[in-house]
Amino acid sequence: MKKPTKKLLKISNKLDGWLREEAWPLWWKQGRKKNGLFHEALDFTGNPVPGDVARVRVQARQIYSMALAWKMGFRKKSLPKKLESSINRFYDSCIGPEGLPGMLVDIENGELTDPQPNLYVTAFTLMALAQSRKVLGGRTIDSKIGQMLDNIDGHLALPDGNGYRETLPSNTIRHQKPHMHLFESLQVLFKATSRADVHDRAESLLTYMQDTFDDSRSGEVQEKVNPNLEMTASQYEPGHSMEWIWLLGLRSRLFKVPLDPFAVRLYVHYRSAGIPPGQAPMCMTVDHKAVDPTRRLWSQTESLKAHLTIAELGPAELALPALHDAIECAENIHDEWLDTECRGVWHDHFDANGELIAKDVPGSMCYHLYLMVMELSRSVKKLKKKRFA
Repeated sequence: MKKPTKKLLKISNKLDGWLREEAWPLWWKQGRKKNGLFHEALDFTGNPVPGDVARVRVQARQIYSMALAWKMGFRKKSLPKKLESSINRFYDSCIGPEGLPGMLVDIENGELTDPQPNLYVTAFTLMALAQSRKVLGGRTIDSKIGQMLDNIDGHLALPDGNGYRETLPSNTIRHQKPHMHLFESLQVLFKATSRADVHDRAESLLTYMQDTFDDSRSGEVQEKVNPNLEMTASQYEPGHSMEWIWLLGLRSRLFKVPLDPFAVRLYVHYRSAGIPPGQAPMCMTVDHKAVDPTRRLWSQTESLKAHLTIAELGPAELALPALHDAIECAENIHDEWLDTECRGVWHDHFDANGELIAKDVPGSMCYHLYLMVMELSRSVKKLKKKRFA
């Protein structure tokens, strides 16, 4: 094993230990209500933040995170039963008349307070169902998956493969983010089922995404387009660009195809900004000027996954620099974001001067953190066998 991969293994073990010994036990005890719904956030002492209204996306992400934790070895005997209970409560409390999830739910009385369907939330619902299939089996989940796909087609899909409505009634501006997460959910579903039609859905959506949001002039993915599908902004969110790199790496592994050149182009453009690993800002112009210089934890987890993707699947000249950046990024996440007085919580948001501005610990981050640790562990095993130029 070469020295850089030894360092990567060391920080991987530290992050894995943090997840298993600190984060999982805390969120298992404090994150879920007895009625099966989930708290929006914990405070910095590890207690639920008071409040009855939570985002439905958090409910879906926490169901996904429970199922992912089971896959990663968090084998609480009661987890499958509680997972199924949470899915049933989600359907009772969070699904609107169109058969699609709404935006906000009262987690005390279990009623939607904002029933508007939303593609972003729907994508995470499909992802949660797909991951839960590996815990509960197809007999319990497949009918829900099939109905959700039918409802997406019936209410959100636009004609002729031109993407999806993001809300009902439909908005006029189209954003890449909800389409990106639908692409992710389809890959999770393909991994769970190996269905050819799911593969075809994912590939069709990728084609639409690249035709619509890939700004070849700047080398970046645009966040939104106007009703005429014209790109109107010259800025991007580095976290989303890095997320795309990992998703294209996942596609390469699942569908057994080469890494799409779009991923390499995004990575080269990102590295040209000179951003220190683990320090990605929220938003920049395509010529690397800060629009929102604050930093969120999710951008760093996605950056780590992107560095690992390029180290594993990228061109030889980028593989070793990406490996070094992955190590530095992982160490920064552990030391700056996860080293908290109450173990198992995290720092979610810093300002441009490095001052903590987060008021609480959002449950929505479990999805990012659990997946990051799993990907880091998987990548270490692959990279140990790789020769670097």
